[in-house]
Amino acid sequence: MIDSIALVLSIIPYSESSIVIKALTWDRAQISILAKGWRKKADPLLRFWEYEFTLYEPKEDGLYLLKEANALQDFSSYPNAATWAAAECGAELLLKIIIPSSEATHYYTLLREYLLYLRKVESNGILIFWRLLQRIFKMMGIGMRIEHCAICNSTADPVAMNAVGELICAQCLQSLPPENHYQSLRPMSQKVLILLPEIGKHLKTLKLNREDIAELNQLFLAYYSAHQRQTLKLKSLSVLSQFY
Repeated sequence: MIDSIALVLSIIPYSESSIVIKALTWDRAQISILAKGWRKKADPLLRFWEYEFTLYEPKEDGLYLLKEANALQDFSSYPNAATWAAAECGAELLLKIIIPSSEATHYYTLLREYLLYLRKVESNGILIFWRLLQRIFKMMGIGMRIEHCAICNSTADPVAMNAVGELICAQCLQSLPPENHYQSLRPMSQKVLILLPEIGKHLKTLKLNREDIAELNQLFLAYYSAHQRQTLKLKSLSVLSQFY
């Protein structure tokens, strides 16, 4: 039997009385938990709540079994539906990536801080999600060098991106042959990338439209795919993008 602090990120009905919980834990990264009889309890388990769980470990690879749950903190309340969708993006992302158990605490802390920060974000939650994505890239060892040109390695501002989500400065863009696969960045995309390290200070001043959102989503997802050799598909990101 073990005790573990966890954030509940997904709840799936399992039977008339039971559920399967997908959670990010402080010490074991992502786990799945079978909660027998919890659908009929007066005090049900809820998504985006932090709990201290008492669990029976699986005898083989599979579901942990829930014995007790002690609610610690509620992370389920946000200013509006768009910010809620940004929280969903963070949760879905942390469920999809591979997290070594030795690094579970760092990812857990990052997601917890992300959800806590979103509780005071009234607009442009997608900007905070992109900042989360950038930080996770760094933790995964594939840090995105937003401040450097992928060709000359200068610290000039980015004006274009190539097919794998790497950024290109204006001087290098002029020298690239026409057959090279690159895409000029929209002015707002350039501005967001420059401000991303401190994007929380600019949530109320940046006015993004759907084309800006699509371009930056393409950039980050292409970068992930190129470095991880797999596609990252987030349904919640499509939902969040519809608010622009």
